[in-house]
Amino acid sequence: MESPVKTDARAVAGRRVAQWFPAVGRAATRLAGALVAAFTLGGGALRAQETSLTIYQDGRVLVRRAFPLQVPRGTSTLGVDLGTRNVDPGTIVALDDAVEIRGAAVAAATGQQAALRRALGRELDFMTAGSDSFPRFVHGTLLSLDPPAVRVNGRVIYAMPGAPTFPDSLVSLAPRVDLTLEAARPERSLRLAYQLQGLQWRASYALVLPREAGARSAITGLATIENPGGLSFAGAQVQLLAGEVRRAAAPRALAEGGAVMMRAQVAAAPASEETVGETHVYTLPGSVDLAPGESRTVALFPRAEVQVEPEYLLRHGLYVWQVRQGSPEQDLHPEISYLARRPKGSAFGDTPLPAGVVRVLMPDSSARLQLVGEVQIQHTPAGRELHLSTGTAFDVTAQRTQVTFEPHGNREALSSYRVTIQNAKSDAVTVQVLEEFPGQWEVLSSSVPPERLSSSSVRFPVAVAAGGEATLEYRVRVRW
Repeated sequence: MESPVKTDARAVAGRRVAQWFPAVGRAATRLAGALVAAFTLGGGALRAQETSLTIYQDGRVLVRRAFPLQVPRGTSTLGVDLGTRNVDPGTIVALDDAVEIRGAAVAAATGQQAALRRALGRELDFMTAGSDSFPRFVHGTLLSLDPPAVRVNGRVIYAMPGAPTFPDSLVSLAPRVDLTLEAARPERSLRLAYQLQGLQWRASYALVLPREAGARSAITGLATIENPGGLSFAGAQVQLLAGEVRRAAAPRALAEGGAVMMRAQVAAAPASEETVGETHVYTLPGSVDLAPGESRTVALFPRAEVQVEPEYLLRHGLYVWQVRQGSPEQDLHPEISYLARRPKGSAFGDTPLPAGVVRVLMPDSSARLQLVGEVQIQHTPAGRELHLSTGTAFDVTAQRTQVTFEPHGNREALSSYRVTIQNAKSDAVTVQVLEEFPGQWEVLSSSVPPERLSSSSVRFPVAVAAGGEATLEYRVRVRW
């Protein structure tokens, strides 16, 4: 379907977005650009898809919706039920380039009192119950609410003669927005975008490690949409946006009802992903119904095989080289981390990963999965490896001893160290011994070739046989 948006719509939408999102630096500019592209290039899709949502991880929701309202040419005022209290009218944008919003009046009150205020000066039917319990209606004109006054048969009653009933035109179950529009041509529907609060999403991953060394691991990624409030959307196309999008100001808080119980649903097909500005957008397959209190989960990418290598890292505190140490440190346990390779050209390597929690699991001897660690990761671009530190190694221990300490004046010291590592595992391991030295430093000798990592750190890879022991000895000069 050809998009109804003309070639100059980007400039029009750009001006509107600039008013919608106040300038907050380069992040706001990138967001405005992404919104312009979504508004203009996505126009044709919106004709086919009446409602589409972009959900942000901080609770914001960008709604694009077509309302079945005839927009006449020229100036007009149309009432729109946006379905929630959490809409800031300053964020409303018209998606058709021929329609411009000139003003908005918000009637936030709902329920009987709001309907009575709208009915002032109008005729209403008041329902009463007769002696036979059948409802009867009294016709009158509502004159006042404080005090209550109704004219019935030419006389004024200072009370409600019954329960007021209302025509649909006066009923408002959600806040109503009256928009003043200026249209260059008639439109068969009113297409709007607006921002609200109330939906959130989070990413989670499950990395299943093999029990046998050398076998491939498997990883899955899920996105969970949480709807704890009263928002309801039927047949919506849903997109999840990952990335840091700055907020210009705190959102207006017009809270919905209380908390509700959550129920979960899982979508089978994975989401599709694309880059928009400096963010990544994940589009859920098909249409989605979002009901209040519902939690919905969808796959971010198909289950993928991944090469994972364990890493053992033994760190030591900074500045210990300045003093003479006493007894050796007993039973230091190195950190255990898992390096997940993500080569470009592979399905998993080419997938950008939103920030979330990675749960690392491993089967026991009876093939029952056990949780061995949880790691919070940040937004990870395609091709970037994952280092997942899950805790400390149980069966690998070390002792670090300062063998000699020779101070030279107040700004130099020579020290030698011995690090003894025991491996009670049935597999060989390599422990990376990481030492840090500020100032000017030099490793004078070592039993294991050192690898200088930075101006302040050096690493010694120490191989330890299964059930065996290995020793690292080195001597260092430090000037400060």
